[in-house]
Amino acid sequence: MNSFGNSYRKYVSHLEQINDAALHFPQKMIDELEFAFAEDLAAAAHTIAANRKECRIVMLSGPSSSGKTTTAHRLIGVLEEMGIHAVSISLDDFYRGEGLAPVLPDGSFDYEAVEALDIERVEDCLRCLMEEKRCEIPQFDFMKHEPAPETREIVLGDDSVAVVEGIHSLNPVFTRCLPEKQVMKIYVSIKQGIKDANGTVISPMDLRLIRRIVRDYATRNASTEQTLGMWSTVVSGEDRYIRPYRHTSDITINSIHMYEPCVLRGAAIPILRAISPDSRWFRKARDLEARLMRFEPIPSSMVPENSLLREFIGQEA
Repeated sequence: MNSFGNSYRKYVSHLEQINDAALHFPQKMIDELEFAFAEDLAAAAHTIAANRKECRIVMLSGPSSSGKTTTAHRLIGVLEEMGIHAVSISLDDFYRGEGLAPVLPDGSFDYEAVEALDIERVEDCLRCLMEEKRCEIPQFDFMKHEPAPETREIVLGDDSVAVVEGIHSLNPVFTRCLPEKQVMKIYVSIKQGIKDANGTVISPMDLRLIRRIVRDYATRNASTEQTLGMWSTVVSGEDRYIRPYRHTSDITINSIHMYEPCVLRGAAIPILRAISPDSRWFRKARDLEARLMRFEPIPSSMVPENSLLREFIGQEA
């Protein structure tokens, strides 16, 4: 499929307005922004439903920390509420493992490259889903940085769709053997920054970086310095492997939640401050900290349990 009417929601993005809401009516702001994102998911689900007789595979992509995983899971939930069975597949489970990726000029491994995934196995799984209605999905252990021994069976019913999410999901290498009409493509990313009268306060790129710092520290056994150290490679990989395919999407979803810096600062600032002055990432850490400090704080307890932000800050204890 290919849509010529593809656009995305744009939000009020001024620091003063966000801070005023954070101080005086934070719950109202949170509720309105969460409702808007839910509306975008519902619109995407209705587009899938309208084409489900032909569309069996939904490829959902976006750059690092765009919220792909939560978007995919919530989209599946909306489809299920509409009576359309949907199954979830993460391309992250197809990573080949530590040390099994193209080598960059500096000798490090390029885990952002599409070749870091088991391309043939992804193709086989999608083909099996279309032809045999089932396949075995690998599972990747991110704490050990290697594939887990267990697999997961996926069964696709006659009126079901599979939602495949990952940074490379729009890459045609995975769907080249499938009829185009059976595939719908969704692109998810932070499409706006936040500004004040003097210009940009925090960019989409830095918002994604802060999301990733918080998540990696809490769930992926990665230090803040490790995340900062690999970020240039992540961005370079996006330029090479993701951006060239954005225009092929049928639907674009803006995943920014304008109140998120007010929440993320609580988790991000302490770990940014922990970086020592002799670190090569000290200046970047201080810059991110200074940007976050300009936002009024909102406690993470106010974030809904199903919010996309929970993908990064985790659930309340």
